Order: sequence, then C-alpha cells, then structure tokens
Amino acid sequence: MSSQSLEAIYPYLEDSLQFQLFSQTRLRGYTNTQEHEENLALIASIAHKIGILEIILRNKIDSILSSNNALWLESLPQEVSDHIEAKQDYSKDKVISSQSLGFWIKVVDHYRIHNQIIDIDFLDSVDFTKYFSKNRKTFKAKHNRLLRHHKAKAILWLFRLIRNRSFHFENLYKIVGNGYPRLNIKITNKYNENIYIAIHPEKIKDFLNDLLGSFHKDLVYYAEK
Repeated sequence: MSSQSLEAIYPYLEDSLQFQLFSQTRLRGYTNTQEHEENLALIASIAHKIGILEIILRNKIDSILSSNNALWLESLPQEVSDHIEAKQDYSKDKVISSQSLGFWIKVVDHYRIHNQIIDIDFLDSVDFTKYFSKNRKTFKAKHNRLLRHHKAKAILWLFRLIRNRSFHFENLYKIVGNGYPRLNIKITNKYNENIYIAIHPEKIKDFLNDLLGSFHKDLVYYAEK
C-alpha cells in the first residue's frame, strides 16, 4: 500500500492542530508530536493486558484473605479502610470491583502477602535486567540480595505505575536523567538500603506478558484476537 493510500486511511494531524487540540503544555512533555501519537498507540495495545491483570490481582487477594477471614473487608485497619470506596448497600462483589488498584496494593502491603500473590517460580526466576539493563540484582552490599518479597513488591508497584500512567494518558516513553526511564520505583530493605528498578518503554509489553504468563501461559494471548 502506498504512503498516499495510508494517509487517506490514517490522516496526519499537523503539529499546529495537535497543539490546539491537545495543548502545548501536554505536548512539551514529548520529544515530538509523533511520540505523543505513538504513546497513545502503546497505551491502546496494552490496555487489555492491564485490565486482565488488575481483575486477576484483586480476585486473588480477596481469595487469599477470605480463606482466613470471610469478613476481612469489614475488619480492615483504619489506615487501609480510609481508602475504600464503597456504599453500605453494595454487595461484596461490588465493593471488590469498585476499589482502586492503589487500595489493593495497600492491602497486600499491610497483610504482607506479596509472596502469595505472585508465583514463587516466577519470583525466583525473574531478572529485572531484562526490562532495563541498568537494574541491579543486589542492594549496596553484595550479600543483600533482592528477596522474594522485594521482587513481588517491585512487580506490583511497577504494574501500578504502568497502569496509572497509562490510564491517565501520561508519557510512557519519557526518559529522565542519565537515560533512566521515568517508569521506576524504589525498594528499601531492612538495612535501609535502596535500590531502583525501572522498565524501559520498549520492555513494557514484555513485563506485562511475563506477569500474565506467571498466572497462566495462555493469558499472554487472551483478548488478542
């Protein structure tokens, strides 16, 4: 198909029109207007993967906590329950589906069930350098390696970061100082040592697919048709 035919199907918006429609403030955060369009295309290509993972995570968290206490939602500590979005006449299923991903991460952090949420084999095999070459495998002291709960926390926090920035239509391609991706989180161990873990924009899909595959290999292709 010729470039002229493609332009007929996918019209090109002039930069001046993009500035008018999307605002100069927003577009200044991108290398150029083409990157803005590519960013929206990237979000569109991963939105269903994010949705699948969010549904699976909240259902798995509820299943784990309900196995010990069927009324766990009603006995949350105040620092967690303050973030709950619900009405008294809602069913439990409605309450569960109404909560933000941030709420569910707080629940996992409070009950310290990180290693029950993410598959143990995946935690043992995951190599964060796959998603960004400068990611470190240990904290400052070489013997202070990333433990399973550190990895699980990093995975959940990175997923939340991708989810929130995607659904707020922020720039997933943004690179900050020293070529470091904006998509990064900080994990702290018991020795108060910090480690930053990032995901390069080109590896976002790999990260999401790996996480989907950790729940079931066929989920990688779910809703791809």
